[in-house]
Amino acid sequence: MGLCWGSRLALTAVDGLDGEWRLRASHSDAVADDGDAQVRTLSRWVSRARLRRCPAVLTLPPGSYTLTQMERPSVPAEELAAAVRWRLRDVLDYPLEEAVTDVFEVPGQGRAGRPPLVYAVAARADPLRDMVGRAKAAGLQPWKIGIAELALRNLTERAETGPETVAGVYLMPDRGLVQITRGDQLFLSRGLDYGLDTLAGAQDPAGLHERVALELQRTMDYYDSHFGAAPVKRLLVMPGGETVGALADALGSSLGLAARVWQVPGAESQDLESDALLALGGALGAPGGRA
Repeated sequence: MGLCWGSRLALTAVDGLDGEWRLRASHSDAVADDGDAQVRTLSRWVSRARLRRCPAVLTLPPGSYTLTQMERPSVPAEELAAAVRWRLRDVLDYPLEEAVTDVFEVPGQGRAGRPPLVYAVAARADPLRDMVGRAKAAGLQPWKIGIAELALRNLTERAETGPETVAGVYLMPDRGLVQITRGDQLFLSRGLDYGLDTLAGAQDPAGLHERVALELQRTMDYYDSHFGAAPVKRLLVMPGGETVGALADALGSSLGLAARVWQVPGAESQDLESDALLALGGALGAPGGRA
């Protein structure tokens, strides 16, 4: 199962991770920034879905951490995490001692003349400890902490049946992400400084669609020039809704991609909000599924 503390508190649980899966439970609520209130809400959801002692993945929403692409330090694999952490001291606007950091490789490396790259992740430690403590107090067993980009990669991987390179557009109320993945590989991710609220309130939707298309085209151009791998053929847009569906249609037409809105397999309702989708993506990387 997965949790996300974003603009809303969200919990999502699934059954059948190893093959076909189905949505078991999904809850989301605009809970006040009050630890006790969040524990009470989580406890109620956990009890209702019979999830006590269930391993939980905590997915961080965009804006609650930094994701930095940098050249890979020339050190052995066992020293990589420490070397990258040291480099982050020049990136963070808070002391390194207050940070939790991690690193993962950028795939598709090895082109002549280009140094290998890694992604470095950093987040403040205190909020993470609070999240873990609240999840435990609600009866869950926090298993790992993940980030939005990898949760969205999980969603995309489950949506595609072949080895296609896929572009994804994910929108929250106030921001968004554009990324390119293939299978369990994350090649690129870029942030958008606008989201669902801007899309819903746009007086010129076509102009905003063109703006997103331009950002997506730039991202695909960078991918083509730096990775030289299979070109993007498909586009997934998340979450659902009428305005997002119109965006998917416009982007597919503009960029010549097979575009669709991501959907929960077999679910009667597709009304999963942005934070619930991140929780779901985390759940799909829980024990029994792919990390």
